[in-house]
Amino acid sequence: MALSRDIETIRRTELFSGFSVDQLRLIAFTVTRLSCETGQMLFEEDAESLGAYLVESGTLTLEAGGRSAGIAGAGSLLAEAALISSVPHRVRAIAAEPADILLIRRDQFLRLIEEYPDIASEMDRRLRRNFAEMVSALSAVKTRLSDF
Repeated sequence: MALSRDIETIRRTELFSGFSVDQLRLIAFTVTRLSCETGQMLFEEDAESLGAYLVESGTLTLEAGGRSAGIAGAGSLLAEAALISSVPHRVRAIAAEPADILLIRRDQFLRLIEEYPDIASEMDRRLRRNFAEMVSALSAVKTRLSDF
């Protein structure tokens, strides 16, 4: 039962939305379930990430440099780049209410994509698309800021 719930939670994220049930099942096997109580820190800014964090339920407040950097609710995927690369967290995440989190561990995920090239190809395509969208959005912000 928990596996099917994890599969459904993973499927609802944009990064994994088009994956097959078999691919999602394989990813779900890499998941570590975490629970955070209100006020509990999930991870610290600048700490090395273990992988991507998928919020299943609850809300996290995000802070960067001591300032608010937004919120992450159900369906949010934090640190997706950490699925494939050892990167530090750019924000601090603290539970604003009780939260259930799925940690997709990088070490296990990398083993998975080594064994299943179809998952690796799909991840490559999606991460490239996400990166291109982020660069485009940053360019738009730069253009607006240059008008001031």
